[in-house]
Amino acid sequence: MGEKILVIGAGAIGAFYGGVLAKAGCEVSAVARSDFDAVTAGGYRIESHLGDLSWRPAQVVRSAADYKGPADFLFVCVKLTAQTDPVALMRPAVGKDTAIVFVANGIDIDAPVAAAFPDNELVSGVAYAAVSREGGVIKHHSQYTRLVLGRYPGGLSARATRLAELIKQGGSSSVATEDIVGARWQKCAWNTVLNPVSALGGGLGTQDMLASDATTGFVHEAIEEFAAIAAAAGHPIPADTADKLIAGTRKLPNYVSSMGQDQLAGRPMETEALLGNVVRIARRHGVPATRLETLYALLKMAEQRSAS
Repeated sequence: MGEKILVIGAGAIGAFYGGVLAKAGCEVSAVARSDFDAVTAGGYRIESHLGDLSWRPAQVVRSAADYKGPADFLFVCVKLTAQTDPVALMRPAVGKDTAIVFVANGIDIDAPVAAAFPDNELVSGVAYAAVSREGGVIKHHSQYTRLVLGRYPGGLSARATRLAELIKQGGSSSVATEDIVGARWQKCAWNTVLNPVSALGGGLGTQDMLASDATTGFVHEAIEEFAAIAAAAGHPIPADTADKLIAGTRKLPNYVSSMGQDQLAGRPMETEALLGNVVRIARRHGVPATRLETLYALLKMAEQRSAS
């Protein structure tokens, strides 16, 4: 077997890339909490245009402390809600030579992990992969699928480059970059705007969110606000980002985004990582963000309603 990899947060994205890495010949294990019995019995079933990515973990464990390691890579793919502490989840499995691969949505999210494990390499990951878990099946919806990897806070590394090679060997697309923080801002131009819109609309699909001139105009203007904040923070994104993201979204099936799925299921949402942090950065730099401020306030109201 190849590299030993432990997936922490084997939801839709984590299980999908676990299947890709297993196909590449890696020894892939998984932390499975709520679905421990099902994964132990049948592994992960993944439907994808890339082929059969279904896989059985080498080890299925209830927590990272139960993993018989050491792992070469911890592939940490968790939703950053108020209830999630990624450092606590991964700490028991972090060995002396373990590289931490942190694949999560949001802006300003890597620093706490880097501070907790200063002697371990942190590879930050930005995933473009529309996947969802429907019952016991993970469905891969997007033709365009890419995992962007880079050493945090910047620069190329042998570990990031090696993992990108493994992803490609497993049949998917990946690239190593010197500027992973910039790549994260580029990805979140979609997530910061369309994820909250999907959730606030009661689980709107991608086509529903762009179904009228009014909604498309709002999305375009909100992405322009995000671009102004990115520039002020020192991570400018291309001027045509809003146009390209809207055009690309129109090519997707009527897919409900991750935050929309969480809202429908009554699960906690990634409000602060995806939107709250961006709003706070805008305030620090004095950048007007009326639409993003409004989305943030409405999401906080929705969270209060769900908690009551």
